[in-house]
Amino acid sequence: MFIGSRSNSTILDIFRIGLKEVVRQTGAPASVRLQTELCTMSAKAQDLTKRIDLFFVSFKLREGVTEEQLQQAIDQTRLGLRLTMQEDHCRLQVPPFEWRQLPQLLPLDALVEQFAAGSMRSQTWTIEIPEYVSTGMNINVLIEMMKERKASDLHLRAGNRPFIRIDNDLVPLDLPVISAKDMDQLILQLGGESELDLLMTEKESSFQFHAAGTGYLRCSGYVKTGAVAMAIRLIPEEPYSFEKLDLPEQVKSVCHKHRGLFLVCGITGSGKSTTLAAMIDYINERRKVNIITIEDPIEFVYTDKQSIISQRQVGRDTLSFANALRGALREDPDVILVGEMRDVDTIRAGLSAAETGHLVFSTLHTTNAIDTINRMISYFPQSERDLIRQEIAYTMQGVVCQRLLKRVGGGRIPAVEILLGGRPIVRDAILDGDLDKLHGIIEMEGDMRSFDQYAVELYQRGVVSKEEAMSACSNEEGFHRIISGIVSSEGRRLLK
Repeated sequence: MFIGSRSNSTILDIFRIGLKEVVRQTGAPASVRLQTELCTMSAKAQDLTKRIDLFFVSFKLREGVTEEQLQQAIDQTRLGLRLTMQEDHCRLQVPPFEWRQLPQLLPLDALVEQFAAGSMRSQTWTIEIPEYVSTGMNINVLIEMMKERKASDLHLRAGNRPFIRIDNDLVPLDLPVISAKDMDQLILQLGGESELDLLMTEKESSFQFHAAGTGYLRCSGYVKTGAVAMAIRLIPEEPYSFEKLDLPEQVKSVCHKHRGLFLVCGITGSGKSTTLAAMIDYINERRKVNIITIEDPIEFVYTDKQSIISQRQVGRDTLSFANALRGALREDPDVILVGEMRDVDTIRAGLSAAETGHLVFSTLHTTNAIDTINRMISYFPQSERDLIRQEIAYTMQGVVCQRLLKRVGGGRIPAVEILLGGRPIVRDAILDGDLDKLHGIIEMEGDMRSFDQYAVELYQRGVVSKEEAMSACSNEEGFHRIISGIVSSEGRRLLK
């Protein structure tokens, strides 16, 4: 880390600003060293943010300065400084002090400016942290706090307190600020030396940790200002049921299909994986089939019930989603779950698996059903799009897009948009490339829903507030239109 000084910056300004920046970026140090060409400052304490137990200033003397002259000037400061000489360098030890006493040390800066071989003004200083304060933070304690407060995510970053996400809001925990040393220890607790080494080498990492009796953690590591940080998602040991998630029957009905492609879409954190886990577990409990999942990383962990389930993790068990999908077709699958349709090869392999008589589930990061189909088509070159549009039209079982809303009384509930395939009116709209027509189809077909319609239903059931329901709508006008019972212009055209 580097810090620059101005023409009027004292060495005490540099020490104060530099330490403040260290604490902000990487947590509280137990020792620190600031160095420029002619001067070094070092400090130690149990917690440097509170007081300084040992503080040394070492600098090169200008020519002609004698030890007697220097000692006389030190005595005049009345700071109790202790002098050590070594050839043309001197070291001054400052008595312990608290931060509020720092201004009283200004005579020290004047002393350095008077006797140093050069001015300390307008210099670039290097900051090193030999040791951080350790808070003894334990990941298992943090997980228990998440569980107790029904948090979905935990954010750990050097220089900050831990934060948890409750009902989509980030809330700080009443715990000490995490240091870079704490972060290293927390990652060692979660993934061991191999994950810490991978994170520092690749700068990103993703892995799973099992907190027995509590749940699984999806751990996503990254590097922030030279120190590691983690975003952790808490996943229950058993997938939630449809009833607990309050998902519509139309989603459950897809689990009885034997072929085709079904996508669950939405932004990050909208509950896509939770919905898919409920669907896979529902099939697992009721059908005697072979289920293969391809994930990055594995989130929910399943136990064989009526079905057999093989879970494969990209990077550990297979090289890529596309490779695993192509290989899965030779593994006698009935149901295939692909964690994400993230590239052309994966989409192509997924459509091929659905065409050849398998039920394929996957996700896309899209905001509504029509955008989902558009996104899939747009991945392909223009020359292939007619063929891809045809494959989608004949294989698509449906698209469900989700947005999580805050329940009245606490917790969250998914608001969904439902587009169901396998119907001539939907198939023809996709084949003709007239995707805008799907808006009206979704609103008019009784077992489909737009976000606006579903948000109104949740509001009328008293599950969410009016403001929360409106936040899930495409626009405020659409919400009021549905409440008033007005059919969209596209819907009226379809009725003719």
